[in-house]
Amino acid sequence: MKLMLTSFGIENAIGVNYEHPSLFYRMPPVSFRCVKDVFMPDYDLLLLCDTLVMDETSFGRLTQEPASAYMRVAETYAELRREGRVELVDFGALLRSNADLLNRMIEHDIRLLDQWVAPLRDSITMWRHFSEKSMQLLEAQEPEWFAHPHFRDAPPRHELYPRHAIALMHEVAHMVHCDAHALRGFTHMVDEAIRSSTKRREKEYREPLRETLRSYLSYVNANLVLSNELGIGFHDWLDFTPFYATKFLVVGKDGDPVADSRSQVEKLFTIPFPELAITNTRGLMRALNDKRVAELRQLIGDAVAGKVQFDQQFAKAVLQDVLAAEGRSRRWRSIVGYLTMPFGLIPWVGPVADKAVSETVGAAADSKIKTKHRWFYMLSEIAEAAKSESEQGAPKVQPPAAGC
Repeated sequence: MKLMLTSFGIENAIGVNYEHPSLFYRMPPVSFRCVKDVFMPDYDLLLLCDTLVMDETSFGRLTQEPASAYMRVAETYAELRREGRVELVDFGALLRSNADLLNRMIEHDIRLLDQWVAPLRDSITMWRHFSEKSMQLLEAQEPEWFAHPHFRDAPPRHELYPRHAIALMHEVAHMVHCDAHALRGFTHMVDEAIRSSTKRREKEYREPLRETLRSYLSYVNANLVLSNELGIGFHDWLDFTPFYATKFLVVGKDGDPVADSRSQVEKLFTIPFPELAITNTRGLMRALNDKRVAELRQLIGDAVAGKVQFDQQFAKAVLQDVLAAEGRSRRWRSIVGYLTMPFGLIPWVGPVADKAVSETVGAAADSKIKTKHRWFYMLSEIAEAAKSESEQGAPKVQPPAAGC
């Protein structure tokens, strides 16, 4: 699969000489599931991709002087680029050539403001969950936000603006180019407009909502145009997916194949086999360079098509098959030992020939027996290698958060 990675804030490339000082500006998506000491790439989805298309400016910003929170992300995409798996494109040039189309799209969108209220509410909910996981990273990278007097002075005020509310303001500020001094009241009105249809009808509340939605939808539309220009699917930050769902519904498209694949592969590594999840660049590259990854991708395709359900029953069935195959493999090795006994009687050559024949015949038998779940063996080998490297003192990877 060839896939475009989005670049947060890319819509500013259309004739806007403004680079917002955001931790996320021009960054590719990170995992909302695995967050701890640093942001993590979406390794789950990357397993399905042969080639990634990235904005050249974003790639340079990410890999040349990455913020400490993005060190793992930068390492992964730099390695993918070295292996020829990343193509760089000037996203800004493509968007500027489609400026008129983008203007018409956004004007059409905001004529019916209320249809975007539910997607915005869902988006903000997703962002709040993510920000709770990554609050320490946000505070470390942009302490001026969280140290601002508006947020830390009096206890009553602090109660009105808990940490998740601060994170929301932090996100909206990046979208609408506000600063902390102006944002508190603005964000409050957006929140009220989302919750109350009565407040939404009042101009005082409707205008901040309109401005916020214009910013969100300008970014969403930019990615849709880029995807169409490149002729490939795209992978965006998770909190924007509610907007795409509404967009696709309007044009009669039932869902997004990329989002469906992303959901299924994440489910595989959450419910039946969390211990087999890829958690570092080394493991990802091993998987991508293993022919058995094709079978993992086929399995995900079957799950998207509804042919497979990733649940505990699936895990039980796979493990039963694997244990049965291992039992047959041991019996084969015993039989091979009897078949090759005469070779051991040949002086000098005997022991070497015995070992070579045993290994050749045994490997062939093992391969035949273990064909049903080769993707499982691949992931097991990668997990075992990661464990072994860690025990031997290889460069350690920070453990992912629980559930990763």
